[in-house]
Order: sequence, then C-alpha cells, then structure tokens
Amino acid sequence: MNSVTRLEDLGAAVARSPGPVAEVDIGQLLRTLWRRRWVILSITGLSLVAAFFILSQITPIYTATTKVMIESRRSRVLDGRELVSGMEPVNMTVMSQVEVIQSRNIAKRVADKLDLYNDKRFNPALMPSQGSRLMGTLSALVGEVRQLFTGPARQIDEATRAQRQREAVVDKVLGSLTVEPVPQSLVIRIGMRSPDPVLAAQLVNAYADACVEEQLESKFETVRHISTWLNSRLESLRTAVVDSERAVAAYRTANGLVDTSQRGQSTNQQQLSELSSQLVMAQAKRAETEARLSRVESALASGHTDGALDDMLDSPLVQHLKEEQATLARSVTELRARYGDRHPDMVKAKSELAQVERQLTGEIQNLVKSLRNDFAVQKQRESSIAAQIRSAEGSVLTQSKAEIRLHELERDAQANRVLYESFLSKFKESGEQEQFQQADTRVISPAEVPRRPSYPRRPMVLTAAAVLGLLGGIALVLLLEQLDRTVRTRDQLEELVGLPTFALIPQIKGGTGETGVQSYIMDHPSSSYAEAFRMAWVGLQQGLGEQGGIVVVTSSVPEEGKSLTSLSLARVVSTLGQRVIVIDADLRRASLGAKAGVQAPHTFPEVIAGRVTVEEAIINDPLSQADILISRPGGHKDVNLLASSDRVAEILNGLRARYDLIVVDSPPALAMADVQVLSRMADKTVFCVRWDQTPRETVLSALRVLRDAKAKIAGLLLTRVDISKHSRYGYHDVGYYYARYRNYYSE
Repeated sequence: MNSVTRLEDLGAAVARSPGPVAEVDIGQLLRTLWRRRWVILSITGLSLVAAFFILSQITPIYTATTKVMIESRRSRVLDGRELVSGMEPVNMTVMSQVEVIQSRNIAKRVADKLDLYNDKRFNPALMPSQGSRLMGTLSALVGEVRQLFTGPARQIDEATRAQRQREAVVDKVLGSLTVEPVPQSLVIRIGMRSPDPVLAAQLVNAYADACVEEQLESKFETVRHISTWLNSRLESLRTAVVDSERAVAAYRTANGLVDTSQRGQSTNQQQLSELSSQLVMAQAKRAETEARLSRVESALASGHTDGALDDMLDSPLVQHLKEEQATLARSVTELRARYGDRHPDMVKAKSELAQVERQLTGEIQNLVKSLRNDFAVQKQRESSIAAQIRSAEGSVLTQSKAEIRLHELERDAQANRVLYESFLSKFKESGEQEQFQQADTRVISPAEVPRRPSYPRRPMVLTAAAVLGLLGGIALVLLLEQLDRTVRTRDQLEELVGLPTFALIPQIKGGTGETGVQSYIMDHPSSSYAEAFRMAWVGLQQGLGEQGGIVVVTSSVPEEGKSLTSLSLARVVSTLGQRVIVIDADLRRASLGAKAGVQAPHTFPEVIAGRVTVEEAIINDPLSQADILISRPGGHKDVNLLASSDRVAEILNGLRARYDLIVVDSPPALAMADVQVLSRMADKTVFCVRWDQTPRETVLSALRVLRDAKAKIAGLLLTRVDISKHSRYGYHDVGYYYARYRNYYSE
C-alpha cells in the first residue's frame, strides 16, 4: 500500500471506523463486554439502588379478589317452571353482569353497609388539616385569584354539601374496584385495592354480597309487580270465559248441532262417507261386468266362440260341454281316417258332436243374457247411490256452514279458558316464588386478606431494573467502545495510516525507572520485550539496507515510550554485533541518560555548539556495546541549536562512517519543530504510538507534520502494550501470542 497516497486523505482516515472488521464478531463482542464488566455491573447496581429507593417511597397497595359465577343451572322448585326466567349463559350476559357490578348502585350499597361515609380513608372531609401555614395561605390566595376570574362562588346548602361528599365516597369506591370476566367461563373476578389489606378483603367481600342482594331484591320486586298485575287481570278473564262458553251453547241449540268433539264426525258426514265407499264399489263392479260383457259380445259377433268360452270357464256346464266337444271331435277325426265320411259310426259321431255344439251355443247365449241383466242392475244401483250422495252432500254443506261459526265460537272460548288457567297458575306460583327466589350469581371464592402487595410488584420492578441496568450498561460499553479512538492492534494501526507496524512493544512490569530498564533488557535477552525489538530491527533493516544509516525515533506527544524505545532498540541491535550509537536530541526533556543510568561531562548540545568534539561527548553504555550521546535535562537554552541544520547534518554524517546504526531520540512531532529538521537528515523515521492511549486523530496529525517535512517513514511501533489486557481483548496478533505462550519467553 502506498503510504504517501494514504496520508493524502487524512481527514477521511480520521472519519473511518476503526479496524478492518466488516461483520459482527460475537467472540470479540463478548470479550469487550467482559473487559468492561465493572461498568456494566456498576450501572446494574445503580439501577437496583434507584429501584429500591423508589420502591421505598411508594405506598404499597393490596388487592383482594373474589370470584362470582353466573348460574347456568338452578334447582326448580315450582314444577320445573319459573316466573322470572334466569339469564342466558352467553358472553353478552357475562359482560352485562360486569356492567351491573360496576354500577353506582352497588357501590352505594357497599358504602352503606361498611359505613364508609364516616371513614376518613374514603371521605376527604374527615381528614384533619395537616398542611403548613404557608400552604394554607397559598390555598387562600389561589381561591381569591380564582374568584377574580370566575366571580364569587355559589353558596350551597348543607344537604347539597353532604350529598357531594357521599358521591365522592362512591367515586373513591369505584376507583378502587376492578372487574374482569374469566375467559371461556361464566366466572367474574372482582378486586378491590387499598393500602390496608384487611380493608381490601372486607370491601371485596361486601361487594360480592351486595351483587347477590341486589339481584335478589330485583327479582322479588319483579315477582311482586307481576302478582299485582295478575290479580287485576284474573276477574276480567273469568268473565270472558263464561261469556264465550254461553255463546257456544246457544249457537249449537239454535242450529241443531250436536257436540261431535267425542265422536270426531257428524251423522251426515258419516253417512256421506259410507255412501262414497258404496259408490266406489258399485262403480268397480259395474265396470268389471261391462268389460266382461263387451269381450263376450265381441267374440260372438266375430264367430270366435273360443274367446267367449274362455270368459265362461267359471261355469261348470260350459266346462263340461267343452270337454265333451273336444272328446267327440277327436272321435270324428279318428273315424274319418279309418272308415270315411259315410260310415255309420262316422255319421253317428257327427250327429253327437253337432248336438253338443248346439247345447254349448245355447248355454253361452243364456250366460250372455245373464251378464246383460247383471250389468243393467249394477248400473241402476250406481245411479241410486250417486243420487243419495248428492242429497247427503247438500246436508253436509249446510251443516259445515253452521259449524264454521260454531268452531270460531269454540276457539274463542278455548283461548279464554287457556289464558284464564295460565294466569291462575302463574298467580298461584308468584306467591310461592317470593319465598324461593334464587340469584343468578353466587360467590364461589370469598376473598382472603392479601399477604403481599399488588402494587408495586417488587420482584418484577427489581427484575426490570436489573435487566434495564444490564442493557444500559451493555449499551454504555458499546458506546464507549465506539467513542474510543485509541489504537490497540497492529491491524488497526496499519489500516489507519497505511504504513507497516514493525512490532508491539510490551509494557515492562515493575515500572520504567533506570534500574528496571537496565536489569530487564540485558538480564532477559530471551524475553518478549527483547524479541519485540529484534522484530522491529528486522523490519527496519528492510528499509535501511545492509549499510545501516540514521534512524529518527519520534512520536505524537510525550509519554509514548519514545526515549525508552530508542535506548532499547540500540541495546538490542548492539547485542547482534552491530555498532550502534543512540543520541538524545530531545533538548527540552532529555531523559536518555537517566533511563540508561549514565552521566557524561559533555552533552550533545555542546557538540552542536562546537565547544567539544563528538569523541569527547560520547560515552559507553554500561550494559551493552552501544554508545550514547546524551543531552542535559531541562536544557531550554539550547532549543535553538537544532535550527543550525548544517552543523547537525555534519555531526550525523561524521557518525555514519563509524556506526552501523545511529538512533536519534527526537522530540514529539506535535510538541516541537525539531523533529522536522532531524527527519529530513535521517535515512528513516520510526513513529511510536502508545497502545490504548494516543487518539487516532493525534497520530494522523503528527504524521501530517512528518509528511510536510518530507520524512521517510519506515514504519511504526505500538509501544507500552499491556500484554495481559491485550490478550483478553482477543486480538489474535503478536501481542496475543506473547501472553498465550508466555512460557516460550524468558521473562
């Protein structure tokens, strides 16, 4: 990646989100929450403390509940019938009963029963005045101001005031009431709220009893009203029944009508029915005889006596003659075949056959004559019956016209009789039902004194407070994480500036004083700290080449480990057989000598001023083969020496011939302009960024300064890395493995 091109758009780099992560890393998110767990626990604890405080300021409210059920089945006392019908077990009935329970009439019953009008918990007028004198004065002042705009208040009498107080008590009772139907049932749940649990139970039980009493009284009143009305109607109904029955009897006598209620039909109607049956039978018999006669006459007319004989087979004589004819016919046939037509036996047989045929013909004619006589008789009888039917029909029609009016009178009499009997029965039942009325609702679960308040619900409130505190803590942690503009990983730093990061420099435990640095860097050559500088040197060599050169070590602001990094880099490189010198060029806050634990008679500013030579000012590092050129701490008088860039360049070029690596510890880039002079003389510049401390905008601003100075930036170092914290963050880079494989190094 081209570093120059990347640094051209520093504004876009600052606005860019940290890191190259393009999707949510659940593991990283959990590690972030665990790392800031104390923030989450603190917010959660504060939420619980606030909830406890709020709960302690709220007066607890207790809710007592009772259940009433709408009766869908009731015992029937009076012959399975009831004068006042019960309610239908439907949803509409349940909701109607809910509205009845919520009515002011029930609330007034409860207030009367428990004498709530004289209870200061329900009647505000009975509460003693506990306000301060100031509050009383303010109330009076408010009253005066209100009168200015609304006029003088209307005076009310004592009765109206008492009535308003009673209405206020009823309103407070209704305000404490809750009524709700139980789904998929005929049960209604009634609840009453009160700061006193005993009073809440008394109120709700009184409410349930008042509902039952209200319903019973309503039924009693209805029954009494019905009884009074029935009694007034019975006398008029009795008179109507007597008059209608007399009218029926008089009409029947006047028209000669008998009572057919037992027999079902009148005499004329029975006679007409019998004649109709006889006519049908006569018509059927006549039609049968006529058809038989027609067939016989047709057969005789055509000469087919066989067809006529078939219809006469029911006559024994005809049957006998027919059999005899068949026998003689066979004899004639046989004799003709044997003797011929002139044989005496043949003549005799023919004579006998002719005689039988004459007898058969005569018998058939007699039967035909008999059929004709029977047909005539049957036809005459049919006409006689039809005449009788016409006469009977006239009588029936006359009687039916008279019975129409009779039936009308009988229906009126019967209706009056039924109505009278019904009213009489209801009147008797009404007297009995006044003693046996049952309510449509009954209490199935009386209220008990509640042991826990219904408001506020402490477990729910505390749980909600804990959950909200936990979520708020998590949200705060995520917000802090998003607002955190520091750098923690190698990838974040490289993504930010587009330059390579050579190494992550661990924070040395035990402080950064002179003794700690001297003993640690040389006594632990195999530590992760020393290994980090070897990695930095390897990365730096790729830019310097084999001939080495001048390397300026700088940072954005102070306290980023710049001086310690310069000294440590020089010592580690010297252990690799390289000739190294480290120069303290931070003339204002020189600290290299103190960190190395050395003192020198001459300093780098004296060399620049020409008062001493370089050889006189150089001293040896007591712990390594490196040389050191220190500056005087607090040398504010020497700040202008670096401005003579030719002299500084001459000194550095002279040292280039004697050393493989020249490390220049320069001031911070944003603190002084000296770094711009030194970076132009150096072969490479190494930029230090403090882990989890230096803001990204600060890093980019310092790099912009170096870019303007035409500095050749080799790479960056992430310094003072807390390895333990870094490993918990879950960044899988070099710092993570420093902590994970701690035993691999000699700490």
